[in-house]
Amino acid sequence: MNLFGLIITIALFFIFKRFKLKIPIIISVGVLIILILKIFDIDYIKYNESASILSFLIAPATIALAYPMYKNYHILLTNKRALYLSLLTATITAIISTYFCAKLFGADFRIIMSMLPKSTTMPIALEISKGINGYGEITAVVVALTGVFGGVFGHRILKYLKIKNDVVIGLALGSASHVIGTAACADRKKDKQVAASTIALIIVGILTTIIIPFLKKLY
Repeated sequence: MNLFGLIITIALFFIFKRFKLKIPIIISVGVLIILILKIFDIDYIKYNESASILSFLIAPATIALAYPMYKNYHILLTNKRALYLSLLTATITAIISTYFCAKLFGADFRIIMSMLPKSTTMPIALEISKGINGYGEITAVVVALTGVFGGVFGHRILKYLKIKNDVVIGLALGSASHVIGTAACADRKKDKQVAASTIALIIVGILTTIIIPFLKKLY
């Protein structure tokens, strides 16, 4: 079995983590992997196959992040109606804004549909894309970019907006930037944020799974 992709990805991750560069690890590793594939003329499909276990592990990693949610679930259930309404609004806003932005730039219908699951975590987004006959590669890219943007800038934007409530911050990041936003909360060791973000990414994932195929049928 070819383990080149797996080994090089893990090695680069720990190298960048060891030196604690200011550039986000996921961006640094991604850019360097692209350069390596380009320089050594390595086929992306072969690289992806050899590193596929890392994609498989995204789902268990997401579940592992749910532990703080279990410890703090009572905080999230104090106002269930507001919680569910806010996450429904976040899901619909993400889908509608993506649709109109893509339409504005002249994207065709299949590309637009491929971009709609951008605010769900990767395993869910790829399954949605597959189910609606979207381009999996495009879905993967927009999901990754959305997550990175939220993980890198999310806390800064919310701080600028003077939002300080940990539950609100967690819900915002989880619903907008899925597991990477949740990981950003975990990096700051904010259990309430992680709990809120985890439940947000789960509920938004479920809602997106229901709404997008329904929209495709309507179209």
